Amino acid sequence: MKKNKILILTGGTGGHVIPAVNFFNYIKNNSNNVFLLTDNRGYQYITNIDKKNIFKIQSSHLTGNINFKLLGLIKLLIGFLQSLIIYIKLRPKTIVSFGSYASFTPLICFVFFKYFFKTKLYLHEQNSLIGQTNKLFSKKANKIFVNFDKEYPSLNKYKNKIVVVGLPQKKINENSNYIQNKSENNINFLIFAGSQGSLDILNYFSKLVNEIKELPNLKKINFIVQCPTQMQDQIKNLLSNNNFNFQIKSFFNNFEDILSKTNIALCRSGAGTINDLINYKIPAIILPLPSSKNNHQFENAKILSKIGCAILADKDSKELDKILLFIRNVIDDKSFNNSLLDQYSKIKRYNTNLLMWKHIHNDQ
Repeated sequence: MKKNKILILTGGTGGHVIPAVNFFNYIKNNSNNVFLLTDNRGYQYITNIDKKNIFKIQSSHLTGNINFKLLGLIKLLIGFLQSLIIYIKLRPKTIVSFGSYASFTPLICFVFFKYFFKTKLYLHEQNSLIGQTNKLFSKKANKIFVNFDKEYPSLNKYKNKIVVVGLPQKKINENSNYIQNKSENNINFLIFAGSQGSLDILNYFSKLVNEIKELPNLKKINFIVQCPTQMQDQIKNLLSNNNFNFQIKSFFNNFEDILSKTNIALCRSGAGTINDLINYKIPAIILPLPSSKNNHQFENAKILSKIGCAILADKDSKELDKILLFIRNVIDDKSFNNSLLDQYSKIKRYNTNLLMWKHIHNDQ
C-alpha cells in the first residue's frame, strides 16, 4: 500500500471539502503518497496542507443563463484536461471521492484510467440523500461509504457496496462533554450557519431574540454568534439593547471548545453541522437551507428532529410557540435534557478515518 498513490477528490462547499481534508490528514500520517484534487472554490477551505500535495482544476455546475452555461462547459473541458494531466503524472491506484460537482470531470477521467491502471474507486456521501455525482459513479465504485445509518433508495442496486462509516473529522468527542462542560446556570446559545453563511439564520435569530426576552424567570443567556462582518453591528445592537451577554465573530478559532460548552444552537443542517450536534449532544433549532440540492438539508435535519433532539424552524417564523417551548425546556427542564442526552447516546458514532482506511487498505 505504501507505494500506491491515493488521490482524494473534493470541491465546492466546505461540507464536501472539510471531511476530505480531515481524511487526507489522517492518511498523511500513514502514507506519504496521498494527494488532494479540488476546484478554486473548494481550495479556500484548505489549510495546513503542503501545497505540493494539492492540485486545482476548473469546474462548474452549469447553472444560470445560456452564457454562464457555455462558460461552464468550457470550464468543464479545461477541468477534464487538467485532470487527465494529473492522472498521467500521478497514476493513482486509489481514488476517494467526496462528491460535489467539482469531482465530476476527475471521475470521468477515472473511468478511462480504471482499465489501464486497475485503479479502485471509493465514494463518500456526507448527506442523507445521495448526491448526483456519487449517484452517477456508484456503479463503478468498489465501496460507497455513507455518513448516516439509513436507507438510500437510489442505491438499492448497490446495497452490497454500502458501508456506514460516519463523517471524517479531526477528532471524535468520545466523552459526554454535554454534562462535563456545560453550565446549568449560564446558558450558552450558539448561532452559526456553516460554510455558506446565512442571512436567513440571522434574520430569524433577530425575531427569536425579541421573543426570548419575554420568557419569564429567564436564566442568564450568553449568545455566541458566528456572523459575517457586515451583519455584526446590527446583531450587537439587538443584543446589547436587550441586555444579553454576547460574543460575535466572523470566525471562531476555538470552535470545538465552544461546541463542548454549548447548551442550545440555532443552525443549518449540513452534514458537518448534524455531526457536530451529535458528537457534542447539542439540542438544536434547525433552519434547513431551502436551496440545498434535492432538499437534502431537510432530510439531514429529520435525523435529529424525529428523535426529539432538534426542532425544525422556517424563515417565516411559523409555530414560534413550539420553538420557544423547546428553548424553555432546554433551559429549565432537567428531565427533558436527560431524555435528549439519552437519545443522542443511542446514535452510533464511528472512528470514520480508521474505518475508511481499513476498508481501502484491505482491498489492495
